[in-house]
Amino acid sequence: DKHTVNMEALDSIFEVLRSRGYVEKTEEPSEDGEPPTKKSRSSGGVMWRVNTQAFYTFMRDTQIVEFIKNRFDEGAGEVVSVVLLLNNQIDGDMSQCSSSASYDQILHGLKNKSPNMVPFAKSYLDILTDSDLGIVKLVDDFGGGSFLINFSNFYLEFAKHHIGSIVRERFGPKSHRIFSIVLAKKMIEQKQVAELALIPYKDAKELLYTLYTENFLEIQELHRTPDFSPLRTFYLFHVPLEKLTLKLLNVCYKAIYNLMALRKDNLNENSRLVEKSLRADASTLAATQQGIAPEDLEDMLTSSEKQQLGSVCEL
Repeated sequence: DKHTVNMEALDSIFEVLRSRGYVEKTEEPSEDGEPPTKKSRSSGGVMWRVNTQAFYTFMRDTQIVEFIKNRFDEGAGEVVSVVLLLNNQIDGDMSQCSSSASYDQILHGLKNKSPNMVPFAKSYLDILTDSDLGIVKLVDDFGGGSFLINFSNFYLEFAKHHIGSIVRERFGPKSHRIFSIVLAKKMIEQKQVAELALIPYKDAKELLYTLYTENFLEIQELHRTPDFSPLRTFYLFHVPLEKLTLKLLNVCYKAIYNLMALRKDNLNENSRLVEKSLRADASTLAATQQGIAPEDLEDMLTSSEKQQLGSVCEL
């Protein structure tokens, strides 16, 4: 069959992906639910599935490195990436901290990955461990020290950063400044916010209550007297971080669902065009394996079909 894929090449690709942790082998169960027999294994009962935990770990580590690069610089990101590469917890579990890496291990990793960073490794590690972020932790002083990545602190700072970005996009830079001050101070009065943000009191009041009505801020009442008189009560603004994070996550989930539903409808409407494109791709692959150049093949899709397919694939 001219559409047959080279199975040996496909097996080698899967083995490479397995060696990197992106896919894993699984065996097809029998119809009665029993584990596969020796015969079924030898007759091609082995199947492949994506190792989702490995992808979660990869995406998490990538985000940590990018976050550190944005907060500090490229050098700090390189040092953190080496600590993450030395992480022994490669099974993808979302633990609170990475395994610890000694200073000598980090130096060795930098020599292989970024040799020019070796002289600055100690300085970067000191800066990262002294930072208020608490993402890189010093756990042992012996032999230059041992270091680990605190994932819990990263998730917290990551959430703060992106919520701040949402505030900036929706309400403007002044509101973002006010939100950052309230977040940093934990509990703060309206007058103090105006003074620290260097914004007129009237404008600060308006921006604060806009954030409050949109549930980005909450008010904690602190009564000075037992009669609960408003005149003798402190009104302290604070950020309900956990509640706000869950709210924004739900908004993101709804947006993703709507996009998936739109994409599904679009694919159903253009199912014939998609199938035609897949047949064309299969023919091109088979021809390439037979040594025929793709440009020598007759194009199965018209220019208008290609344009329509492009708009479908953009979703």
